[in-house]
Amino acid sequence: MSTTTLVLGVALAVVAGLFSSTIFGITGIKSDAQTSTTATGLITGHVVTTLTDSDGNIKAYRQSDNLIVNNGENCVSKMLFGASGGGSTGSNVCTGAITEGFRYIAIGNSSTAVTSADTGLGAELTASGLGAKFSTITWTNSTGSGSGTTAQAVMAATFTNSGSTQAVRESGLFNGTNASTNGMFARQTFSDITMNNGDSLTVQWTINIGGTANALTP
Repeated sequence: MSTTTLVLGVALAVVAGLFSSTIFGITGIKSDAQTSTTATGLITGHVVTTLTDSDGNIKAYRQSDNLIVNNGENCVSKMLFGASGGGSTGSNVCTGAITEGFRYIAIGNSSTAVTSADTGLGAELTASGLGAKFSTITWTNSTGSGSGTTAQAVMAATFTNSGSTQAVRESGLFNGTNASTNGMFARQTFSDITMNNGDSLTVQWTINIGGTANALTP
């Protein structure tokens, strides 16, 4: 699946000579703002899934770009701009609580294809050590300039099967552990990974934020 991008920026256009002599008879007023025609920021994701046995030997490996679902885009919007106070309009655009970031990783055994409308995994696993887990996180700050710079967050969690053999076919990134109320940011499916008792599955989500090029200059 090709990389799915979340467009945070919008095209900007400033018309010089705003409120010129043709508007309300006011003369000598103009805009001095300078801007490029585009100012675009992107969020992209990649997920790596690795199965090891009890001795640490790699048994299976999968990697793919993820799909950032509509709910994930909506929750990001609300988390960024939904602070209390002031006036606001619009319906509740985010499924699940937004009191935490998307730090929880869950796995499941559904092979149903990913769609933008997904709000949860097809069949989330919850028993025998395979329930959703709070991930570790590694931050990398954006320090350069131009369209090639990104900030990065890498989340990882390891699941160890303490029960019977289980097939795993999907994973998702969430902002909680309750399958009925959490909000899903991204989901991806992959070919079957068979987890035997004692096997461990590590899921690593890499989210890149950046690609901003040019901005409005007063």
